[in-house]
Amino acid sequence: MIPEKLREKIEEIIDGCLECKSKPCMKNCIMLNEFGEDPKSILKECIAKNEIPDKLVYSCNMCNRCTIACPKDYKIQDIFMESRILKIKRNNGKSPMKGHRAIEAHQYLGYSNFFNTVNKAPKGNKTKRIFFPGCSLPSYNSKAVGNILDFLQEKYDGEIGSVLKCCGKPTKSLGQVEAFEKRYAAVQKAIDDTGAEEIIVACQSCYRVFKEHSPNQRVRSLWEILPELGLPEQTKEIGKDSDVVFGIHDSCSTRDNVEIQNGVRRILAQMGYKTEESVNTRGNTRCCGFGGMVMPANPEVAHAVITERGTEYKTDHIVSYCAACRESMENAGKDSVHILDLVFGDRYIKASAEKRSQGSVRQWINRFKSKKELNKRK
Repeated sequence: MIPEKLREKIEEIIDGCLECKSKPCMKNCIMLNEFGEDPKSILKECIAKNEIPDKLVYSCNMCNRCTIACPKDYKIQDIFMESRILKIKRNNGKSPMKGHRAIEAHQYLGYSNFFNTVNKAPKGNKTKRIFFPGCSLPSYNSKAVGNILDFLQEKYDGEIGSVLKCCGKPTKSLGQVEAFEKRYAAVQKAIDDTGAEEIIVACQSCYRVFKEHSPNQRVRSLWEILPELGLPEQTKEIGKDSDVVFGIHDSCSTRDNVEIQNGVRRILAQMGYKTEESVNTRGNTRCCGFGGMVMPANPEVAHAVITERGTEYKTDHIVSYCAACRESMENAGKDSVHILDLVFGDRYIKASAEKRSQGSVRQWINRFKSKKELNKRK
């Protein structure tokens, strides 16, 4: 059953939809095409049945592309997000999608002490800042996590600590509001206990979550900070003679943040690598397919989104600044690297291409290794 307030929001979209002949929203959303001819017909069917199907609700990447394309700026993803929250409440706090048990298990482990650590600045220094690497980067490359903290401690005179926890975005994306608030409160307390006034994040989802929920700390992206501080000396111009042209994949989580997008491009320029922009770039970027926890709920749609994104590049080499995006682009058939693979790696050439994705067990091992890397520097 659709509650009255949500019904009113849906009917507002139905009544106001212009039924554009060019259907810009449908051109920009693979998921909507799986469920109907246009948003109006999809939502009208929901009203007629007095129910929004679970699979529809959990097939949205929450990437905002439909709203960007809509001449009336209708926020269809908000309808789906509100529906997720209602479904969670009706299902005793659990997602109705069986595939999301893996996400719930991830969150359980992600908040366990075995994989978490909190460190103040070393040698008794004041902790002015903390580095928060997130989940996906520590699960991908533990050495990069340690290298970045080394670099930041050098640049900030040792006045920076670290917190390895999940920000709770997966929980929030499922619609588990109460669970998210409880988990985030623990994250916030860990940060507050360090005394840090600034949070430096390496993950775009973390960036959004902290911006919204941590008003007492300044939140900055690593990709804004690195070009300001200057790259490690051995990295400057390292890619000048490379035979690779990198396509840049921008994260949809921060599609509106020009500073982050510019920062990534400045980093690549300082390294001397050649780059190309895809058809949909910066504020108009497409989701990599990982957003919204869609993969476990509707893998067919997720794979279609991933494949479509991969076709938008002329080059076979993609650089991302999100480890989850990096994995998606590899799944799209591309040679896919994280930008830190370049910052702390040798000169990258075509012969450097290899598969880098790892299974879930290996990722948890990497996560534990990241904990050890951070603990070395406390």
